[in-house]
Amino acid sequence: MASNAEAGSSLAALNSATLGTKFPEITLPDGSVVQTGTVGALLINIRTYNEAHAAGDKEKTAQLEEAMRGALPLLDKVGLFGLFTPEEWIQGNNAGRSAVGRLYQEFKSRQTQA
Repeated sequence: MASNAEAGSSLAALNSATLGTKFPEITLPDGSVVQTGTVGALLINIRTYNEAHAAGDKEKTAQLEEAMRGALPLLDKVGLFGLFTPEEWIQGNNAGRSAVGRLYQEFKSRQTQA
């Protein structure tokens, strides 16, 4: 399992690649330092996932799921899934948004099993 620093560095690289620029880091109230841009990158990845899903591009959707999965610990930490529950992400006909909700449920399930 990657350390927090390695995970943060990996997420920063994903965000920078997705958004085309390096974003500044901020310090959260708990003292952890995170790169901004994660929500923006997630929104772009959801849109791209929807396009790939509509085109039937399973390889691209799998790549995007990995990128979205990498953002889940930070998004959980900052409370995104307290604003919109995984079930709210899953409902409806938006394949990318549903994927995020499903991936978050899997993420939380693995946490409780550990």
